[in-house]
Amino acid sequence: MGSIVERPEEKLLVQKIERGIVIDHIAPCKGVLIYSILNPDPGSTAVIAKNVPSAKHGRKDLVKIEGEYITSSLVNVIALISPTATINIISDWRVKSKERVKPPKEVVGVIDCRNPSCMSKGPNSRFSVELNPSIELTTLRCTFCGYIYYYEDAVREITQKASSGILVSRSRVRRELLDLLVRKGGLRYHQRFRLKSGRLSPYFVNVGALNDGESLAKLRWIFASYIALLLQEGLIEDFDFVFGPAYKAINLASLTCEGLKEYYAINKRFLYDRKEVKNYGDVSMDGSIVGSEYFSPGQKILIVDDTITTGKTKIASLNKLSTLGDPKIVAVVVAVDRQEVSEEGGLSAVEYLEKHLGVKIFPILPASTIYEMIKQDLSPEERTDWISYYNEYGVVKLS
Repeated sequence: MGSIVERPEEKLLVQKIERGIVIDHIAPCKGVLIYSILNPDPGSTAVIAKNVPSAKHGRKDLVKIEGEYITSSLVNVIALISPTATINIISDWRVKSKERVKPPKEVVGVIDCRNPSCMSKGPNSRFSVELNPSIELTTLRCTFCGYIYYYEDAVREITQKASSGILVSRSRVRRELLDLLVRKGGLRYHQRFRLKSGRLSPYFVNVGALNDGESLAKLRWIFASYIALLLQEGLIEDFDFVFGPAYKAINLASLTCEGLKEYYAINKRFLYDRKEVKNYGDVSMDGSIVGSEYFSPGQKILIVDDTITTGKTKIASLNKLSTLGDPKIVAVVVAVDRQEVSEEGGLSAVEYLEKHLGVKIFPILPASTIYEMIKQDLSPEERTDWISYYNEYGVVKLS
């Protein structure tokens, strides 16, 4: 859990971290509870400071964690537990932003209603907050059926639900995606696979295998969280639409939009293309690209997809999108980059698209990262296959 420090010297609390969050001015004895709700990456460095002297409040707790983002839902939860808290976002060793939390008027998608016949569950849950000057006397009322959570019960429910993880980091997103691919059969690597290119690969990625409810919910979080990180770090521009190439990426675009709204209060539309142009009904709306009626020339599009190998499908997508009328492609986010040589001058697909088409590519899981994360599970012969494959076809070398 990191280290818990009782009454530390002030100089220990201001030691710099390169990137992460510092939650300051927490009500005394609430720091451990907030840490448990944050549920950070087990590998993160973390400090919980308890009962620290405070000129403003007398005593306070403080939580400092390596991480890169916290959701809007989490800010509301922190405000419920400690209305005096402030949240500092650290980037490049400096405070990038500082925000004092405000007690929310309602919480959405945080706790489930206990009324078995009520629809207020999961992302659809909605509770109004009836604040009391004594925070422990605050109640939460279901806006659908009127069920009341008393403060202590509400905090207990929130703590249990937070086990899925609300704090976001790049390493956490990658680990969640790899775990999902392995558990659900989307990544297979104990045999060889003939690829469309004719290459005999020691592994195969099929994001289409992630088609049950659990997988879709996790993909929604993974893509939305990774994109929120890119936005927060200024690596991509803000955008108007998310585009998913047919067929596998259609659901990715939909899930991304839903996740951005649910977890980060970012509302975007999504587009997808048809393999065959529609020539009946409302052709202006969805003849070739579904949702194109909402597009205006010059608007910005983010493309999401499952994998990138040669880059051919991404070029085809760019060509289709050009028919919309001067779209600006801010980036392409893919689940997996195989990091293989393309057919264009020895460059990888990512390098070719970025160099010749000026499109930024952001893979969540590069092949080299997959290898490093699973190689302990490979036999010596399988490791040799991976290394040999990338010596022949890769733009990275494995060891």
